[in-house]
Amino acid sequence: MIYDFFIRRPKFALVLSIVITLAGILSMYVIPVSQYPEITPPTVQVSTSYAGANAKVVADTVAQPIESAVNGVDNMLYMKSVSNSDGSYALTISFAVGTDPDLATVNTQTRVSQALSLLPDTVQQNGVTVRKQSNSILQIFGFYSDDASLDQLLISNYLTINVIDQLKRIPGVGDASVLGASTYAMRIWIDNPTLMSNLSLTNQDIINAIQRQNIQAPAGRLGAPPVSDNQSLQLIVTTKGRLSSAEEFGNIILRAQADGSIVRLRDVARVELGAQSAQQEVKLGDAETAGVAIYLAPGANAVVTAKAVDEKIAELSERFPASMTYRKFVDSAEFVDDMITKVIETLLEAFALVAIVVFVFLGRFRATIIPLFAVPVAIIGAIAVIYLFGYTANIISLLALVLAIGIVVDDAIIVVENVERVMEEDPHLTPAQAAKKAMNEIAGSIIAITFVLLAVFVPVAILPGSSGVLFRQFAIAISAAMVISAINALTLSPALCALFLRPGKPIVFMRPVTGFINRIGDGYAGLIKKLVRVSVLSIVVAIGFGAIAGYGVKTTPAGFVPEEDKGYVMIIFQLPAGASFNRTIKVAEMTSKALEGDPAVNVVGRVTGLDLLSGSIASNAGVVFINLKPYAERTTPEMSSTAVLMRAMQKLSGIAEATFIPINPPAIDGLGNAGGFEYVLQALQGQEPSEMGAVLRNLLVASNQNPHIAAAFSTFEANTPQVSLDIDRDKAMTLGVEIADVFGALQSQLGGYYVNDFNLFGRTWTVYVQGSEEYRSSIDDIYDIQIRNSDGEMVPVSSFTEAKLISGPRQITRYNNYEAASVIGNPAPDSGIGVAMTEMEAISAESLPSGYAYEWTGLALQQVEAAGKTSLVIGLAFVFAYLFLVALYESWSIPVAILASVIVAVVGAVAGIRIAGLSFDLYAQIGIVVLIALAAKNAILINTFALEQRNLGHPLAQSASDGARLRFRPVMMTSFAFIMGLVPLVIAKGAGAGAMVALGIPVFAGMLAAATVGMILIPMLYVSFQWLREKAGWRPIVER
Repeated sequence: MIYDFFIRRPKFALVLSIVITLAGILSMYVIPVSQYPEITPPTVQVSTSYAGANAKVVADTVAQPIESAVNGVDNMLYMKSVSNSDGSYALTISFAVGTDPDLATVNTQTRVSQALSLLPDTVQQNGVTVRKQSNSILQIFGFYSDDASLDQLLISNYLTINVIDQLKRIPGVGDASVLGASTYAMRIWIDNPTLMSNLSLTNQDIINAIQRQNIQAPAGRLGAPPVSDNQSLQLIVTTKGRLSSAEEFGNIILRAQADGSIVRLRDVARVELGAQSAQQEVKLGDAETAGVAIYLAPGANAVVTAKAVDEKIAELSERFPASMTYRKFVDSAEFVDDMITKVIETLLEAFALVAIVVFVFLGRFRATIIPLFAVPVAIIGAIAVIYLFGYTANIISLLALVLAIGIVVDDAIIVVENVERVMEEDPHLTPAQAAKKAMNEIAGSIIAITFVLLAVFVPVAILPGSSGVLFRQFAIAISAAMVISAINALTLSPALCALFLRPGKPIVFMRPVTGFINRIGDGYAGLIKKLVRVSVLSIVVAIGFGAIAGYGVKTTPAGFVPEEDKGYVMIIFQLPAGASFNRTIKVAEMTSKALEGDPAVNVVGRVTGLDLLSGSIASNAGVVFINLKPYAERTTPEMSSTAVLMRAMQKLSGIAEATFIPINPPAIDGLGNAGGFEYVLQALQGQEPSEMGAVLRNLLVASNQNPHIAAAFSTFEANTPQVSLDIDRDKAMTLGVEIADVFGALQSQLGGYYVNDFNLFGRTWTVYVQGSEEYRSSIDDIYDIQIRNSDGEMVPVSSFTEAKLISGPRQITRYNNYEAASVIGNPAPDSGIGVAMTEMEAISAESLPSGYAYEWTGLALQQVEAAGKTSLVIGLAFVFAYLFLVALYESWSIPVAILASVIVAVVGAVAGIRIAGLSFDLYAQIGIVVLIALAAKNAILINTFALEQRNLGHPLAQSASDGARLRFRPVMMTSFAFIMGLVPLVIAKGAGAGAMVALGIPVFAGMLAAATVGMILIPMLYVSFQWLREKAGWRPIVER
């Protein structure tokens, strides 16, 4: 056997282990780091604008044609669009996990191009942008002037020109964008309508003049071939085409009068270099701010990329304008870095606790050191395997390695314990001979156990979807550690035993402890002797435990992944529908002041004019970002993110002007904008927004009355005050007014009309014509708009229109080509997200009228997919474990006994989840799979020795008690080594604590149950099923 070779050549075993360790160490320096594996669906965004159009017009003329063309593009999961009253349109298409985002972008672009001819001319002129979208925000920086000498417009455009492009070129950065961007535009503010009327000028005349005089055209060359022989020079002819300054635009000639005078643009309008849009305001504290969002590229190292971004911004800051400074506001890399650090600390703590347990059971330093050699080799070597598979170092793979510590030490413990036992029984043998004899006894079991463990983990690695990605990375990581551990157990451990182990007794001060452990073992063996007489009861007990486990799994609140304290929280504020931007700014200022002074808060920032949940512009909405202090300064429960939100809501209760909604960041970046679930109500028959609003209100009332739902809310508004302008088309035609001219005049006066472009600072910017603010503030200003008729006369809009106040949607959301409204909800503290979603489904069945439906999206959709796989995951683990055990024992019945004992661990895990108030989420499912493997391992060790005794001719009951007695110490040692390795996970706090606790508690509780109740049940089940086997004709070897 292979171990013979390594016992004779121990240096070879050492070299092999060193090579594995070095490979892992090298991989540590290059492996990408992230919070989770790549489980967020790739997304592609389609965006455009239709200046002056309201949400209904954008939805009908832009959204519907584009979405009908895009619907069903290859690998599409779902799509969601927002059509806004400012004319903007954005469609986000989510694709199946694993889809190439570049290919998805190309496929989407092809579909969009089919719809271009159906779009309004203005939209076609503006263009439709299709680009892949990065979902994972890595960092957000705020740039501001520390003495208020620089406004947001200047800062925003300085960043666009001098910073953004350089950040985009950093390796690992998927995208970088300016938040609250006030992009430069040449604003033509029409502020002298009286003079325009007197001169018979219209807005369209201004637009035409700009289009004619702000144009770039090639002027040609002098002396270009073919030329005469005496041509000696070739000269390029240049002329002023595009204009570049407000003064030059102001000099545009609108009309040359008959008396020789000239009417210029500056005579009827105010021309300035301003902002293309002024519908958002970003502030850090009281300072006007421009934010920069950094998005992480797929597969990039979050920590390394963030460090590179920090260094680049620090370098660029040396060239910033005087007084301009910056502050990091959100840094998910800090969370990831803290999380990785915490997991590494947990690894070390687990290693130390495992070492203590091993020493307590073995009582000798030499015997303790050998198993501890195996741990770093297997754990560090597994990192190399993770890297070779192209995976990242994330919370899933690293927690797999934490659990692996307790698993990989088992093989080495089994080797050392058996070598010590052989030395004690045959003291005349040399260490090498004892190691060889011991390995002859257990090598087969080690290999068999490894295959059984792999049989449990490998099947779950092939599951599809996001949950399948999580299971896959966990399975690969822990399987790699187990395979390396098995290699160590067959190579390094016997070689070290031959080198270092010597016959002897435990250290003097440990002898009472080992003696106590031996007495417990003897007592256990005595108990088993009595219980095997009534072993038939074990079948009844196992069935009872199975029923309890099934009921527990079914009734425990389900979830996807737990929420984490990510170092920041958000509060959405929303004023009544139709509230002006100025009113919203005042509420935003009140909100920021109210939140000052919290001991856990680092800085408060706000974005006014943003509807966070839809990602759209809204004059009556905004969001406050509360950046928290480092985790090291927030170690108590009252400094947690949840406590901060509770205190914040108490402070804001006195502000009656707005509704405030507390929001936790999503558990997984890129799956929604907020924690909890996202439910999408769909109007299947194109019902009016007001009708859908009524249905939505009934749904929200019922949801908020449900005890399992803490809160359900929506930012959908169907009753935003609007002005409806009824055009008497017959009268307009009688007056000689073209309807197209009416719409053009309205758009250019009230909505802003895109004319063309100009160049400045090496960039291309837009030119907009719009009425000055004092001429577009009331309904009377609509009536004052003048339009030239076919006879050249000026006709006021009031001559053929009537304006009236109505209500309608501020924005129109469409989901999978249906008009829709999103609902964000959070489960009650004692209910998981799965329970809350089930209640929402029941409420929907009762309250939704015909013609309405719903879908889950974002994290909730992943939860639905994951919940459907719980039975599959556990079932696959049991089935494959059973099949490999059948192959191991050449028996169909003994594997049933082994797996029946595993049910105890499942019951313990469910009990731990219920007691701790956790959800049965993906981490719990992973924990159950681990428990099936480890609890089966205990049963295999005991049953293997019991069968050996039975084959030697010992009575059935005695073989069971002898197997239990012989394997008690190694089984308990491995079990408690594993249990103690879980303690740091169970008591974890800080970054990543949610995931650690969610995995640690069920595995800790389940393994504790397996090491106590399970250890009693294993020999009894062995006797019951072996008796049945013998009744079917099986005979011990000595009797054949």
